[in-house]
Amino acid sequence: MSRHTPANPMLAALQPFWLQRTPREKQLLRLAGALGVLVALWQLALAPAWQTWQEAPAQQARLDAQTQTMQQLKVQAQSLQTPQAISRVESVQWLESNLAELGPGSKVSVQGERATLSLDAAPAEALARWLSLARERALAMPEQAQLQSGAAPAAATPANSPALLRGTLVLRLP
Repeated sequence: MSRHTPANPMLAALQPFWLQRTPREKQLLRLAGALGVLVALWQLALAPAWQTWQEAPAQQARLDAQTQTMQQLKVQAQSLQTPQAISRVESVQWLESNLAELGPGSKVSVQGERATLSLDAAPAEALARWLSLARERALAMPEQAQLQSGAAPAAATPANSPALLRGTLVLRLP
């Protein structure tokens, strides 16, 4: 029994244990060791890859849905960036049909490529909203304004009442 003594002290300590085992016990220990290596290989290398492979179709479907949503949003954003073509008639119709919030003394008159908005006691905030919408929806661009602050009786007007405007505003039509 003069076998080679291993240089590693841990292996040297296990050698007497190994030599005392019967051939059947040695075979079972080898089998257990091989099984342990296979389990470790599965846990560390194969199981994560298998799980990724199993989850890939569902993740791909989610990514495809996100891509489709992003493409729809891109098309929507591009359509909002380019103004829709609107005829002069439609523009004038929009301007005339949306005068209600500017007060009863407001009217639009059209001459060629320009529309003149006449105001009498129009709330300043309402005029600002109306101008913004006129630019977006009727594609009418302000060119000239002659506005004055409306004079209301001091006793009838509280300090925090809205500013009222009168005058004219010239808009360029599409």
